[in-house]
Amino acid sequence: MTRIAPAKAEIWRLELGEKSLVPLRKGINVLSISCSLAEGGVLTFQRPGLETYKWIQNGVEKRPIPAGQIAYALDQGTFTALITIGSKLQYIPRFKLYSKEDFLISSQKHNLIMGMFYGMGVTLVLLSFSVGWKIRGNAFKLYGAYILCLTSFFLLQEGQLFIFFGEGASDVLNIAYLLSIGLVVVSATWFLLSFLYINKDFPRLNMAISAVSLLVLWMTILRTVFSYEVFLSISGIVMGYGTLTIIFALFSLSIIQACRGVREAGLVCIALSFILLSMIFRIVLLNYSPFMQRYGLILAFSVEAILLAIALSRRISRISIAKDKAEKDATVDPLCGIANRRGFANKLSELIETNSDNTMLFAAFYIDIDDFKMVNDNFGHRAGDIALQRIADCLVKNMRTEDAVGRLGGDEFIAVASFKNNAEASKKHAELKQAFEAISFTSGDVKLTLTASVGCAFFEQLPMNLEEIIAASDSSMYAEKGKKKNN
Repeated sequence: MTRIAPAKAEIWRLELGEKSLVPLRKGINVLSISCSLAEGGVLTFQRPGLETYKWIQNGVEKRPIPAGQIAYALDQGTFTALITIGSKLQYIPRFKLYSKEDFLISSQKHNLIMGMFYGMGVTLVLLSFSVGWKIRGNAFKLYGAYILCLTSFFLLQEGQLFIFFGEGASDVLNIAYLLSIGLVVVSATWFLLSFLYINKDFPRLNMAISAVSLLVLWMTILRTVFSYEVFLSISGIVMGYGTLTIIFALFSLSIIQACRGVREAGLVCIALSFILLSMIFRIVLLNYSPFMQRYGLILAFSVEAILLAIALSRRISRISIAKDKAEKDATVDPLCGIANRRGFANKLSELIETNSDNTMLFAAFYIDIDDFKMVNDNFGHRAGDIALQRIADCLVKNMRTEDAVGRLGGDEFIAVASFKNNAEASKKHAELKQAFEAISFTSGDVKLTLTASVGCAFFEQLPMNLEEIIAASDSSMYAEKGKKKNN
């Protein structure tokens, strides 16, 4: 391969299976390729960074093979061709000569690797968005947006879309590729700033890093409009080193937050270390390692996406546990371990829904401890607390798990259950009255015995208003207390 223009002539030898680091200058590069092949082959070179490319052989333009990279089929025998390449910047596209069989195997391997990455990306996007909307978690939504932009970026960079749309869509796909770079930087930055609580703990740094990410995005937008050499050079530096600065800043802040005790910041730090290393090879050590240049960023982002998903799921799991505990604390009586008034109302709603066919009879049992004030006055509040716990235990023991049982406050308890008929409900009322005829317990060295009155009210259709249920069963309970006093 010989450079004809620009500048002086340079010659490189292409070896089968070896990448040739032929540097391209900014602007139009004209290369002459002379081949003597015992059998046909394929010449490939990378697409990113190139504006135009054309292969002329025997005065005829040859069409490239549909593939992720730019690929041209080489004829068997001896021939000479001209390759004209327009490059936006000084760039090494890595020309590589394959046998046809090796090219097919290499393409299949690469497409398999990328297919696995795209599958992982789509799965994470769907999962994060569905969970984010379900639990109203902004962190999941930001993570989903980041992974969506990231997956789109690699899909455009690796060129698989050219297989479907052909070279005619190159202008549109190149613009989409440039925009995807900026969107990845912005979405990743906003997600990590939020996840690490930088927006709360370091508001000024948060604004500065966000501004740099928006500057990178703005540069990518301008690059789709302007193609001046000076601007392309400056914008490339801003995009590359701006992105590297953001990653380094977020990496440093993740270490600080981990030291400050922010959970999952350590996982973010590990994830960003992979990205930081791959970006150094991509921006600073551009031509140091062909493998890192080709697959370093893909592997780094794959590891990062998984680690961030683990960190995010751990945080959401912890938040969900705390939320469940808070809800339980708000609906459970801490002393007796049964539902409080709010929790009882929720349980009552569930009971109504499970018996929506109106074929069951409902009974509400209202329990009030007899002379409870005397226990507190004579034996102390500790004895009173034990008495309440014993009453609650007795009530739970004599009701079914599907029944609604709760403490309304003070020494007043309630239970609501469904029955097939009046006889069955009346039988349960009698059982409860007998169970509460004598509740024995010990407080310190004192043995005490309590009784409780049990009222009962029947409902063919259970009212949605809890107060109506309480009023009906409460009046029945006072009638029971009256009978006890008369006796």
